[in-house]
Amino acid sequence: MKSIKNNFYMLRLIWKACPMGVICEMLHWLLNRMGELFYSVFLLRFIVKAIENEVEFPKVIVLLCLLLVYGILTGVFTSWYWNWYRRKVKLKIDEMLLKRMYEKAVECDLSCYENPDFYDKYTRANSEILQRGMKILEECGRIFSTVVSAVISIVIIAVWEPIVIPIVIICALCSLFIDKKRSKMKYDCMVETTPQTRAQDYVKRTVYLQDYAKELRLGRMFFPLLKHFDDSVKETLETTRHYYGMAARLRVLRELFMSFGTYLVAQGIIIFRYIEQRAYNLSDVVTIMNAATVLQSNIYSISWNMSYFIEHGLYVENLKTFFEYKPKITENENGLIPKNTQHRLTLKNVSFIYEGQTKPTLKNINLDIPEGQKVAFVGHNGAGKSTLVKLIMRLYDVTEGEILLDGVNIKDYKLSSYRHSFGTIFQDFKIFAADIEENVLLHPVKDDHDLKIAYNAVSASGLMDKVNTLDRGMKTQLTREFDDAGTMLSGGEFQKIAVARVFAKQSSIAILDEPSSALDPISEYEMFDNMMKACADKTVMFISHRLSSAVNADIIYLLENGEIIEHGTHAELMAENGKYADMFNMQAKQYKESGGRE
Repeated sequence: MKSIKNNFYMLRLIWKACPMGVICEMLHWLLNRMGELFYSVFLLRFIVKAIENEVEFPKVIVLLCLLLVYGILTGVFTSWYWNWYRRKVKLKIDEMLLKRMYEKAVECDLSCYENPDFYDKYTRANSEILQRGMKILEECGRIFSTVVSAVISIVIIAVWEPIVIPIVIICALCSLFIDKKRSKMKYDCMVETTPQTRAQDYVKRTVYLQDYAKELRLGRMFFPLLKHFDDSVKETLETTRHYYGMAARLRVLRELFMSFGTYLVAQGIIIFRYIEQRAYNLSDVVTIMNAATVLQSNIYSISWNMSYFIEHGLYVENLKTFFEYKPKITENENGLIPKNTQHRLTLKNVSFIYEGQTKPTLKNINLDIPEGQKVAFVGHNGAGKSTLVKLIMRLYDVTEGEILLDGVNIKDYKLSSYRHSFGTIFQDFKIFAADIEENVLLHPVKDDHDLKIAYNAVSASGLMDKVNTLDRGMKTQLTREFDDAGTMLSGGEFQKIAVARVFAKQSSIAILDEPSSALDPISEYEMFDNMMKACADKTVMFISHRLSSAVNADIIYLLENGEIIEHGTHAELMAENGKYADMFNMQAKQYKESGGRE
C-alpha cells in the first residue's frame, strides 16, 4: 500500500505541473486498449455471427468503415501526442520536479549533507528524478486503460461463463505477489549498491574534472583510485548476482501461474462446455475465448505494470523523504526583522556537538562583539573556528547556550533577514559559471546601481587591475562551462572574487573564514589593508591561519580544543608570552628563514 500511495503522491505532483498532460496520457492508452478490445472481441463476434446468420455483406462493410475511421482518428491523436505534445509534458514535469528538488536542497539543514543515510537517499532521489516522473505517468495510463478493458472483458465473460473469472484472477493475484517480491529485490539491490555507485561516480568525476587534472598527471594517484573503482564494481556485481538470481527464479514461477490459470484451465473449460455440453453457439465461443484471452492479457499486463508501479513507488519513497523533510532551522516567517544598521553580537556559554559525536567541538564560548569592532579568531586546524562561524550564521543551532543579536536570541529573527545582516566567505567558497558581476553580486544585474556596487566591490578586493586586462572586463565569464571565451583566474584571484562578495552585500557585519589562504603574504597584507579601509564602519570577524593578519585586529581570540584560551590585542597577547606569542614568533621565524616566500 505504501508503494501505491507513493505513486499517487507523484501523480498529484505531476497533475499540478501539467494536468492536460495527465489527461492526454490516460486518453492515449485508453484509446489503444479499446481498439484492441473492439478488434479482437466485438469485430470477430460480428463477423462469425454474420456468417452464422448470413448477414448481408454491405452491413459488414459499414462496420469495417466505422472501425477504419476510429483507427485513423486514434492514429492521428497518438501521433500528435506521442511525437510532439508528450515532449512538452515531460519538460514541464522535469522542470517542476527539479525546481522542487533544488528549492528543497537549499532549504535542508547543513547537517543533512553530513548524515550518510539521508545523503544516500538524496543521491538516489537525484539520480532517479528525471526518469521516474514520466515513467509513473505512463504506468498510470497503462494500468488505467488496462483495468477498463479488463472490466469490460469480465462483464462479457460473466454473461456466458462466470466460473472462468475467479480462476484467471486468482492466478493473476499470485503473479502480482511474486512481482512485488521481485520489485523489492531489485530495490534492495539498488539500496545495497548505492555506496559502491557513489564510489564509482567519485572516481568518474575525479578523472574528468579539471580540478584534479594536474595532480593525476604529476603523481600516481590514479592507480589507488582505479583500485577503488575495481573493488566497487566487483562488490556491485556480487550483490547484483545474488538479488537478480533470485528474481529470475521468481520470474519463472510467475509465468507458470499465468499460463496454468488462463491457457490450461480457463480456456479448457470453455472448449469442454462447447464441445461436450453444447452450452453456446460458435459466435459465443469466439466471444468468450477472445474475451478470456483479452482478460488474461489485461491481467498479465496489470500484473506486469504493477510490478513496475511498485518499483516506482519504492524509488519515489526516497524522493518523498527528501521533499517532505522538515528542516530543524526554519525561515520563521513571522520572526523579527533586525532593525539596526549596526549590530552587537553576543555569545553566552555556547557549546556545540556535531550529530553522531560525543565530544563537543565548542565548549562554553562567551563573546561580546560591539558594532564596528575588528575581531580575529586564530588557532590550529580543528580548534573550532569555522564551526563558530557556522553557529553565528545559524547554519547550525547551538547545543547549549545562546547567541544574541542586539540582545535578541537569533532564533527569534526571520532567518533570511538575520543572515542578510552578514557578509560571509567560507574557506571552501565556490565560483559559479557566470560573469564577474554576477559572481560578485550573487544575483543577476538589475540596474546601474548593481553595476556600481559590483565595480566598487571588485576594486575594494584588489582585483580591478586584473579585470582591466580582460577584453570583456566585468562581463567576462568565469570558467568555460558555458562560454569558450571565459577565463580561468588563479586561486588567489578567485579568492578576491569571494572577498568582493562581502563588500557587495553591504551588510553591517563581515565574516571571513580564511579569506587569504591562497594569497602570498604581500597580497594578503594588501587585501587586509583594502578590506579594513572598505569596512571601516563594519564589524569584521575573520579567521586566518597566518597570525600576521590578526595584528591590526581590535581583539584576538585564540581557540584550542573548542575553547577560548587567550584573548586580547596583539600587543597584550605578545606581552603575556603565552601560546599566541609562541605561534606568532614561530611563524615569523619560518617566514624570515624562507626569505619572505611561501
